[in-house]
Amino acid sequence: MARWNKYLYIGIWIGLFLLTVSTGWGYEEGTVVDGATVRGQVTLKGTPPPARIYHLIFSPNIDFCGKISDGKGNRLLKEFRAAPDGALENAVVAVVGVERGKPFNYTPELTIENCRIEPFVTPVRNNHRITLINKDLIAHDVQGYTLKDDYTFAMFNKPLTPETIAAKTVELRKGHYLFRTQCGVHDYMQSWGMAVGNPYFAVTGSDGRFTIPDLPPGKYDVIAWHPHMKVRAGRVNVEPNGKAELNFEFDAAEIDIPLHDLQKQFRLDTALQPRHLTPPSVELQRE
Repeated sequence: MARWNKYLYIGIWIGLFLLTVSTGWGYEEGTVVDGATVRGQVTLKGTPPPARIYHLIFSPNIDFCGKISDGKGNRLLKEFRAAPDGALENAVVAVVGVERGKPFNYTPELTIENCRIEPFVTPVRNNHRITLINKDLIAHDVQGYTLKDDYTFAMFNKPLTPETIAAKTVELRKGHYLFRTQCGVHDYMQSWGMAVGNPYFAVTGSDGRFTIPDLPPGKYDVIAWHPHMKVRAGRVNVEPNGKAELNFEFDAAEIDIPLHDLQKQFRLDTALQPRHLTPPSVELQRE
């Protein structure tokens, strides 16, 4: 489609999507008869950006958190995981405009283990609970933010004592659909989320593939999103018991990471103890 038509189409979708995720408008739970399946793959064209580098010595608990490192006293935050063939992991794919379908019983969870928040990307529900699980023997401070374009607003702050479980409510600002968390104590601990308005969504695995089953027959808009990338949109027409294939491609040239978040190289020669330079016990990271 012509370039301006593409952006007009995506703009119309965003308006519908925001209305859906902010109010829950347009979705009723029911029984799905002759459900269809949408599946496909998300890929990244070009070379992904390098991992962001964080000096462990700048945060507390260096011995505990150093169980995952590059063996040189640094934690690497790899936000783009793409296979040699371009298969992109951690992309959210969601069907938009489903008015009625299967039950929407979904409570997202974020798990902290070895000073890392997982999953790195998770769908969330606006005005619904998210569970926070701290498996570590140290305390963390989970900060939640609501985002849209270049605007970021604090949503919640939840200190987590060692080995505890807590819950907070996702409350996105009007017009926002992105969610981000970061530990206030260890800044390399980060995760992302996108709000969804119905249960028809998936997150791509290491092969970049996704499958969304039990979809009522009909015509739908489908979107794909990854942190630091603009939304991609497509359209499918699924028949009863049918299968539809839909692929999305992101372009590495369009990756937009704020300058203050770009840690492409080591910032300082830090004074590390010999024990901080030993191979990590859980994971040796590589750029």
